Order: sequence, then structure tokens, then C-alpha cells
Amino acid sequence: DLLHEAFGDGTLHLTHEILHPVHHTIMALPGAPLSGIKRVLSHPVALGQCRIWLSEHLPDAELVSAWDTAGSAEIVAQEKNPALAAIAARPAADVHGLVPLAERIEDDPTNQTRFLTFTRADEAESLRTPGATRYKTSLIVLVDHKPGMLALTLQAFGARGVNLMALQSRPERSAPWTYRFYVDVEGSATDPRVSEALEEIEALASKLIVLGSYEAWTEGSRLSAPVPPPAHRVEKPSIPLVDRRRNPEGTVVQVRGLKFGGPDPVLIAGPCSVESETMILETAVAVAQAGADMLRGGAYKPRTSPYDFQGLGVKGLRYLADAREKTGLPIVTEVLSWEEVPVVAHFADMLQIGARNMQNFSLLRAASRSGKPVLLKRGAGATFEEWLGAAEYVLAEGNPNVVLCERGIRTFERATRHTLDLNAVALVRERTHLPVIVDPSHAAGIRSIVIPLSLGALAAGACGLIVEVHPDPAQAMSDGAQSLDFAMFADLARQVHPGRTGKAGRTGKTGLKAVGR
Repeated sequence: DLLHEAFGDGTLHLTHEILHPVHHTIMALPGAPLSGIKRVLSHPVALGQCRIWLSEHLPDAELVSAWDTAGSAEIVAQEKNPALAAIAARPAADVHGLVPLAERIEDDPTNQTRFLTFTRADEAESLRTPGATRYKTSLIVLVDHKPGMLALTLQAFGARGVNLMALQSRPERSAPWTYRFYVDVEGSATDPRVSEALEEIEALASKLIVLGSYEAWTEGSRLSAPVPPPAHRVEKPSIPLVDRRRNPEGTVVQVRGLKFGGPDPVLIAGPCSVESETMILETAVAVAQAGADMLRGGAYKPRTSPYDFQGLGVKGLRYLADAREKTGLPIVTEVLSWEEVPVVAHFADMLQIGARNMQNFSLLRAASRSGKPVLLKRGAGATFEEWLGAAEYVLAEGNPNVVLCERGIRTFERATRHTLDLNAVALVRERTHLPVIVDPSHAAGIRSIVIPLSLGALAAGACGLIVEVHPDPAQAMSDGAQSLDFAMFADLARQVHPGRTGKAGRTGKTGLKAVGR
């Protein structure tokens, strides 16, 4: 409340913070034994910070609140009562002639007090610490009483990779049902990402007060690395990051030891949608035994109709993770929006950017910053250059692990769902260093030609395939017409990996041979 009332008009600026360790000592008159203490005086906060120690060593003592810790020591010295003790800082015992009975009795060994210094806003710049590399920014945000307003406000930081360091709330007295939030974030208000976030918050919030940016206190703290500038503000490279001249030998992207761009084609298989725990586990075991290298499955599904099955969400992600545990297959799954990136990245080994989201630039940046390898599908209406431009976004954010996926483009031909552009596959190998795989299932829309398209894709230079497989395609909740059954997938796997007997070593570790539906 004091911060808001004193600094809400912008005339004062926060310039420094000091984090001071706070250790509590219980002290009494010389000669007074701990067992004889009947009353303990201290500030109520200090008493609360020592509650565990007091309950163990002085369970019957009366706890008396005082205005000050040092003042409590002074009272004990004045009253000359050997049954009276005070909790204060260790130097207070020396000042008032008391004897420590026990030191560092606080419940939390990291206990500390935060001190802040302020100056007039027009003098704040001159007080910035020269050469400081780690800054914090403190602000007050007032948001309306509407669903999701706080989340929407904080997403401005999360979307830009700005670390949230503290969050406290108070009801706003001047406006009922409005809340005031005290926020600390890592970085200076002049940093591009922080300043962009503040601009966005200013448009969303009822009121934004930036208390100040200052050097973060780093002694004993655990600050993350300094926030890099946003990708769209870095200098344009003389040679595009996707260009093959940057790595003539070609990039190899590894996912849990699996190599995209290595000597062997990668075979990814699984259902369009994760429909149930039993279904995804049955499919995972079947494709692993047939020779798949990786498991696919949609937990979040972008559907043309809002009335179609949209996926199981987080529950589906958990089922995928369980299937990975039981089969050893890494998992790749689609993420639909940048807000979902953290939770999907928590479960998945690789993030898929679907065709509809190929030019969702916020999602591309967020997926890149997750640190997980990214499978980037080509949009049905995207040109070759637009596809590579989307990959450039991911690379520019610092993530080199990008795998391209050709999944068919829209042409005048309607006999199939799309037209598989094998020209693009060969061209990717010629012009970029990134590995490229093919999705024949979505290109065809018809399961009968998925295997021929798969073999043609490998002949054109694709380093892998991602195909849809379902235990009972006729009953699939999505894309059943293009999904292979287990027998058809086993036939494809034998042709892609001649002589391979499947992932017996992976499935064998759990003893799984088959799962009933």
C-alpha cells in the first residue's frame, strides 16, 4: 500500500535492492537456563519465523508480541526476570548484557529481509550501477475483475522469455473488485523484450506503474542467464540460417539418440489423435514391434470443424508419456499455440508445428525457445520460400534443431486430399542443410497409396517418414481414411528397414507383447 501511495505518481524511482540475511538468537539474563524460560518476547514476524524451534524446545512458553526485536532484548534486560527471554539479532545480546541461549533458530535458513532505495525519477539514471549486467524491474499492475486478466497480463512476459521473479497481490481500495499486483521480472525496462511486454501490459491493464529497474542483488541468489534480445531485432545474416552453405554436410538433428539426417531413415508412426490410454498404448506397442523409431499422436487437434474431436489435451500428453515409458519410443506431438508450449514441451521429446500454424510466428518463436527439437510442417498453401522462411524464424531464436516436413500442397487435383510435392523434398536437400521428412498420410488422404508415396519420398531424398497408424481405422475419431492398420504398417516398416526385426529391446524391457482393446 505504501509503495502504491508514495510512488504511484511516478515522481520516485526504485534504484537499488539489498537482500540481508536474518538470523534469530534467543537470549536471556546471564545464568538463566533455557529450561527455565516461561515467556518469550519478540516481534510477531520473528516469533512466526522461529515457530518450529520454539515448539520443540519451549513448547509451554508464552509467546509475547513486542514492537521490535531489539526492543524485546531491552525489555528483558530491564525487567531482570530470569524466566524471560527475547528473540533478536545476535548483536542485541552484547548491547544489553544478555547471553545467547541458542543461535540461528529460524525455521528457514535462507531467511532474509529485502531493503529498497528510491530516488527522484529525474536522478535515477545517474544512480544506475556502472557495468551492471543483471537487472530487475519492479512494477505495480492493476487489472480488471474479469476471467483470465492476470494470466493474460503475465503471458506478455512468458511469450518473450522474460523470467518472473516475484508476484504478490492486494485488493485495490479505490475500486471494488479490482486487484493490484506487485511484480518483479528479470531484466531492465530498456531491454527489448521487457519493454515490449510492458507496452502490451499497459494496453491490457487498468493501470501500470513501473517502480524502477535496478541491479539485481546476486549474492546467494539464483538468477537465470541474462535475457537475449528478441530474434526479430537481431541483425539480418548475410547468408540465411537455413542455407546449405552454412553446413554443406547437412545438419543431423538428434531426438533421444535418434538421428534425423543420419544414414538410416527415421520412421515415425502413431494415430492422428490420442483417443484413450488403451488405444495409444496398443498402437505404440504394435508400431514399436513392427520397426517404428518414434511415436506420434495428437493431444491437441486443430480441426476444420469446431464440432469435431479436438483431442484429450494434457491427459493425452500423459498417455503419450506412459507409452514412451513402456516402449522406449520418443514422442512427437503437435502444439497449437504459444501458450501451450511449456506444457507440451514438458512431456514431448519433439514439438510439431502443424501445417495450419506454419506462419504462426509467435508459436514459432516460443517453440524454438523451449529448447526442444521442432518438426515444422509445410502449409498446404505455402510456397517453398515461405516454408523456409518459417524455419528461419525458429533458427533465428537460437534453436538449431529443426526438421522440415513435406505433407502435401493444395492443387486443382481433388482425387487425393493434397498433392505430395516431391520436388520440394529434392529442393530442400539441395538448398538447405536441414533434414526433411515426408507425411504421406496427409498428402494422400487415402491409405491405399500411403506406402507407394512413402517409398517415392525416400527415393526423392527424404530422411524419414511420419505416417498415421490406428488399431481400427474405420472407427478412428479423426483421419481414419488415411490411417494404416497394424498389418499395413508392418509391411511399410519391412520395406523402409529391410532386415530389421523391430524394437524388441525396447518393448522387451516391460515384457509387453500385445495390449487388448
